[in-house]
Amino acid sequence: MGKHNGDVRDLVRKNLAVLERLPSAFFSVSLAAHGDTAEAESYVEEFEQDTGWRPATVALFGGALLYTEYGFVKRHVMKKIARDKPGNLGTDTSRDYVYTEWDGVRRFAEDFLAERIIGS
Repeated sequence: MGKHNGDVRDLVRKNLAVLERLPSAFFSVSLAAHGDTAEAESYVEEFEQDTGWRPATVALFGGALLYTEYGFVKRHVMKKIARDKPGNLGTDTSRDYVYTEWDGVRRFAEDFLAERIIGS
Protein backbone atom coordinates (compact mmCIF):
# COMPACT_ATOMS: atom_id res chain seq x y z
CA MET A 1 0.00 0.00 0.00
CA GLY A 2 1.31 3.39 -0.99
CA LYS A 3 4.28 2.02 -2.92
CA HIS A 4 4.94 0.09 -6.05
CA ASN A 5 6.04 -3.51 -5.84
CA GLY A 6 9.65 -3.89 -4.70
CA ASP A 7 10.40 -6.45 -7.41
CA VAL A 8 9.35 -3.93 -10.07
CA ARG A 9 11.53 -1.23 -8.48
CA ASP A 10 14.48 -3.64 -8.43
CA LEU A 11 13.89 -4.63 -12.06
CA VAL A 12 13.85 -0.99 -13.16
CA ARG A 13 16.99 -0.16 -11.16
CA LYS A 14 18.87 -3.13 -12.63
CA ASN A 15 17.78 -2.29 -16.18
CA LEU A 16 17.81 1.51 -16.04
CA ALA A 17 20.42 1.92 -18.79
CA VAL A 18 18.37 -0.21 -21.18
CA LEU A 19 15.12 1.55 -20.27
CA GLU A 20 16.75 4.93 -20.95
CA ARG A 21 17.94 3.81 -24.41
CA LEU A 22 14.71 2.22 -25.59
CA PRO A 23 11.20 3.56 -25.96
CA SER A 24 9.51 2.70 -22.69
CA ALA A 25 6.31 3.41 -20.82
CA PHE A 26 5.01 2.86 -17.32
CA PHE A 27 1.49 2.14 -16.20
CA SER A 28 0.45 1.96 -12.60
CA VAL A 29 -2.54 0.00 -11.35
CA SER A 30 -3.58 1.05 -7.86
CA LEU A 31 -6.65 1.62 -5.77
CA ALA A 32 -5.42 5.19 -5.29
CA ALA A 33 -6.00 5.88 -9.00
CA HIS A 34 -9.70 5.18 -8.56
CA GLY A 35 -11.13 8.59 -7.75
CA ASP A 36 -7.95 10.36 -6.53
CA THR A 37 -5.35 10.68 -9.24
CA ALA A 38 -3.27 13.15 -7.21
CA GLU A 39 -2.49 10.42 -4.67
CA ALA A 40 -1.69 7.91 -7.43
CA GLU A 41 0.51 10.47 -9.20
CA SER A 42 2.48 10.96 -5.99
CA TYR A 43 3.18 7.20 -5.90
CA VAL A 44 4.49 7.34 -9.48
CA GLU A 45 6.66 10.37 -8.64
CA GLU A 46 8.11 8.49 -5.67
CA PHE A 47 8.74 5.46 -7.89
CA GLU A 48 10.57 7.66 -10.40
CA GLN A 49 12.70 9.19 -7.64
CA ASP A 50 13.48 5.77 -6.15
CA THR A 51 14.49 4.25 -9.47
CA GLY A 52 15.87 7.19 -11.45
CA TRP A 53 13.66 6.21 -14.39
CA ARG A 54 11.63 8.92 -16.11
CA PRO A 55 9.43 7.14 -18.65
CA ALA A 56 8.17 9.34 -21.47
CA THR A 57 4.68 7.88 -21.17
CA VAL A 58 2.84 7.18 -17.92
CA ALA A 59 -0.73 6.04 -17.31
CA LEU A 60 -2.73 5.47 -14.14
CA PHE A 61 -5.47 2.86 -13.78
CA GLY A 62 -7.72 2.02 -10.87
CA GLY A 63 -6.90 -1.13 -8.92
CA ALA A 64 -8.96 -3.56 -6.88
CA LEU A 65 -10.19 -4.33 -3.41
CA LEU A 66 -9.59 -8.04 -2.96
CA TYR A 67 -11.21 -8.47 0.43
CA THR A 68 -11.45 -12.26 0.09
CA GLU A 69 -7.65 -12.46 -0.22
CA TYR A 70 -6.85 -10.23 2.77
CA GLY A 71 -6.30 -11.36 6.33
CA PHE A 72 -8.59 -10.14 9.10
CA VAL A 73 -6.66 -6.96 9.96
CA LYS A 74 -5.91 -5.89 6.39
CA ARG A 75 -9.53 -6.56 5.36
CA HIS A 76 -10.83 -4.17 8.02
CA VAL A 77 -8.16 -1.55 7.37
CA MET A 78 -9.03 -1.62 3.67
CA LYS A 79 -12.74 -1.36 4.47
CA LYS A 80 -12.06 1.80 6.48
CA ILE A 81 -9.96 3.22 3.65
CA ALA A 82 -12.73 2.39 1.15
CA ARG A 83 -15.35 4.03 3.35
CA ASP A 84 -13.27 7.21 3.78
CA LYS A 85 -12.04 7.52 0.18
CA PRO A 86 -13.96 9.43 -2.48
CA GLY A 87 -15.10 7.38 -5.43
CA ASN A 88 -17.76 5.13 -3.90
CA LEU A 89 -15.64 2.07 -3.16
CA GLY A 90 -17.27 -1.17 -2.08
CA THR A 91 -17.28 -2.03 1.62
CA ASP A 92 -18.92 -5.48 1.60
CA THR A 93 -15.93 -7.55 2.74
CA SER A 94 -17.50 -10.83 1.63
CA ARG A 95 -16.67 -10.05 -2.00
CA ASP A 96 -13.99 -8.47 -4.19
CA TYR A 97 -14.21 -5.27 -6.25
CA VAL A 98 -12.15 -4.78 -9.39
CA TYR A 99 -12.01 -1.20 -10.65
CA THR A 100 -9.30 -1.77 -13.24
CA GLU A 101 -10.33 -0.95 -16.78
CA TRP A 102 -8.30 -3.74 -18.39
CA ASP A 103 -9.43 -2.71 -21.88
CA GLY A 104 -7.90 0.71 -21.15
CA VAL A 105 -4.64 -0.93 -20.08
CA ARG A 106 -4.60 -2.92 -23.32
CA ARG A 107 -5.34 0.24 -25.39
CA PHE A 108 -2.54 2.08 -23.57
CA ALA A 109 -0.07 -0.70 -24.47
CA GLU A 110 -1.30 -0.96 -28.06
CA ASP A 111 -1.15 2.81 -28.57
CA PHE A 112 2.36 2.94 -27.13
CA LEU A 113 3.49 0.15 -29.43
CA ALA A 114 1.86 1.75 -32.45
CA GLU A 115 3.32 5.20 -31.79
CA ARG A 116 6.77 4.41 -30.36
CA ILE A 117 7.75 1.03 -31.73
CA ILE A 118 5.90 0.30 -34.95
CA GLY A 119 5.65 3.93 -36.06
CA SER A 120 9.40 4.59 -35.57
